[in-house]
Amino acid sequence: MKTLRPVNTFTKFKKREKRYFLAAIFTGLLLAIPHNTHACSLVIRAGAEKKARVNIGGYCQINGKNNPVALSTGPEVRRRAFVTNSDGDSLSIIDRDTYKVVKTIKVGDYPHHTIVSLDGRRLYIGNTHSDTVTAIDLITENIVETLPLLDPYNFYYTPDRSLLVTTCTRLGRIEIHGAEDLKEATEIKGKGRGWKRLARIHTGRDPNHFAFSPDGHFMYVSNEHSHQLSVIDLWERRLLRQVNTGRRPVDVALAPGGKSLFVANYGEGYVTVYDTESFNELKRIKTGAGAHGMATDIGGKTLFVSNRNNNSVSAIDISRQEVIRTFKVPQGPDMLEVTPDGRELWVTGRYGGNIYVVDLATGKVAHRIRTGASPHGIVLIDLIIPPR
Repeated sequence: MKTLRPVNTFTKFKKREKRYFLAAIFTGLLLAIPHNTHACSLVIRAGAEKKARVNIGGYCQINGKNNPVALSTGPEVRRRAFVTNSDGDSLSIIDRDTYKVVKTIKVGDYPHHTIVSLDGRRLYIGNTHSDTVTAIDLITENIVETLPLLDPYNFYYTPDRSLLVTTCTRLGRIEIHGAEDLKEATEIKGKGRGWKRLARIHTGRDPNHFAFSPDGHFMYVSNEHSHQLSVIDLWERRLLRQVNTGRRPVDVALAPGGKSLFVANYGEGYVTVYDTESFNELKRIKTGAGAHGMATDIGGKTLFVSNRNNNSVSAIDISRQEVIRTFKVPQGPDMLEVTPDGRELWVTGRYGGNIYVVDLATGKVAHRIRTGASPHGIVLIDLIIPPR
């Protein structure tokens, strides 16, 4: 696929504006988005009508919210997987119909996680070591801008879409920014315009993954190397409490309803379940060595957990809080997502430079896709473009 220069990207888009217009995200979109994540597959509708056409799929059960949307089929649907290659300083774009990489884009230094911009036009890639965010146009799939942001290991919008929150892993804190307040980033001199920082809150060593309470009042942040979970009051912008976890907590996920929080303990090989009122420990669920990333299924009933040092993925029944299936996935399975139709689980293989696609009906790896070095974050996006 031919790569266009950014200046030509905007020109081309302007000429096709009547046919291809990626509209603003409607209100319900951000009521379901958690952290990164990475977080869940998106269905984005692009068309001539300039009205809200961006939806979170019904398969995303995040922060206790469920936003159903009809699945999209037909030749006008562009199904993509976007994967950050941390050691390769690149982004791989994969066609989910052919299971082939259609483009690899060089981004900043040490990229990890991604988010979709509030207007639905862009994919933002956080480059932790270069303190930048690379903006990719989702229609042209080309870089359109590079923005400054300190240590953006993981970042996402609050449920009311008013704030952008970043976990700064090397700095040991979170930073809160105005979600759409792109002005001169004075804290990073010479880097141009960026998000305006409103507050910073110190947490613990290596904060990385997080989730919001359904109402956006609280934020739950894992601190991997201080072995704690930070509970942050976002309304008052202060650290509320620290919860001791097992060794090296990594990913976190809320059960539907937001009453229970699941935390993957990388150093222990289990998932801990907490009550979000008292933060008493409810249960420990043994999964496997290196419990790391998590993703829910299309109905919000099953939580998939990657066990990076055990080369496996565990499926946990959320209501029963127990493992019901285990899949073998090689080369250090890391982050993972379920496809909109609920048939496949896409898993990044951190140690081998491959993506693995698990057929959930058989529990077997059906496809292996070569990417770049140390594939980490993954997001699945369906872009619906009407025929000409």
